[in-house]
Amino acid sequence: MKKVILIIGIFIVLLIPIGLVAYQQQQKTSQPTVEAGVPEIEEGENESEQAASTEETTGSNEVSLGDLGAAIVAVDLLDGWVSAGSPESDAFEYQGLDGNTYPATYNEDILPLFTEASVWFEGAQACSGCHFANSETSYHEMDLSTYEGIMKGGDVLSAPPGVPILGQSEVGASDFDFGNSKLRERLRNNRMPPGWPFDITETNRDGACVEISSEGLQVQLDSDGKLQYGCDLNAIGAIGAWVESGAPQTDSFEYDGSQLTFESDIQPFFTQPNMWYEDSQACTGCHYANSETSYHEMDMSTYEGMMKGGDVLSAPPGVPILGQSEVGATDFDWGNSKLRSRLRNNRMAPGVPFDITEGNREGPVILAGIKQ
Repeated sequence: MKKVILIIGIFIVLLIPIGLVAYQQQQKTSQPTVEAGVPEIEEGENESEQAASTEETTGSNEVSLGDLGAAIVAVDLLDGWVSAGSPESDAFEYQGLDGNTYPATYNEDILPLFTEASVWFEGAQACSGCHFANSETSYHEMDLSTYEGIMKGGDVLSAPPGVPILGQSEVGASDFDFGNSKLRERLRNNRMPPGWPFDITETNRDGACVEISSEGLQVQLDSDGKLQYGCDLNAIGAIGAWVESGAPQTDSFEYDGSQLTFESDIQPFFTQPNMWYEDSQACTGCHYANSETSYHEMDMSTYEGMMKGGDVLSAPPGVPILGQSEVGATDFDWGNSKLRSRLRNNRMAPGVPFDITEGNREGPVILAGIKQ
């Protein structure tokens, strides 16, 4: 009898911590959290199918749309916050993927996008791992760990008072414009050309070094036959000089005191492989015609195609890529062009997988806010 009582007592003692762990886990899942693994909702599903699909995928021990706010892609959540004036303590509203409106806050729903790891993709480091303070040791002298830091933007020491990242005209202004913000550009950029190695020092942001001889412009190789980076003369600079000269088709333009032409010196950057990094494919491998089978319905194999820009069928007459106000205009603006943005963007967060379908451009689907 004593042995039976002893066994029962041991069994009860073992059950107590198990019960506590289960209770703690239940408490955790009742709190608003950022979920980086919620699947995207396929087009054509109705609301009940969307909710059922999400609840089935997340499992019985994880949060579901029925527990928290509606799912929304991360970049759109940031858009909702910025468009609401980037409030620090007040709640703002966003529209979930289910079409309903939900409240969210900076501390609970926005800040974790910058301070938590594996939010943007599996294994991603936290943004604040590199951007942690307004100091020389923090990349771009930027602090993404606090509201105040985000408002100050980047380069606060080298270009005081700083460079705004939420689309404001200047640091401290409230004319937020997320659609044209540096933050959206860094997060959403499709990381072109595909597979470009991430370089935290940003040495490769302006493309390969180039040299100009009597034979024209050529990319510069080191003693091992590999592309060099970090020179004053570079691919982005050459393309920029062509654009700022009015993007001439046959007339020459000047770069570093030399006369160059589009066909001989610029077009190869888009039509030849290995021009941007080792084993990089030619841009025209994906963008070869103004057709539905060519990505973004864009033709980078000809001058005429580049002038038409992208999305010529779905958004006629097209979307300019050289900074013009519209297709056919000559007010070229290389500094704010889509082509420069795609080529030079530093591809944040570091290491994000390239997706030719652009399914990951907006970041992961997350759960935000508290459902009312």
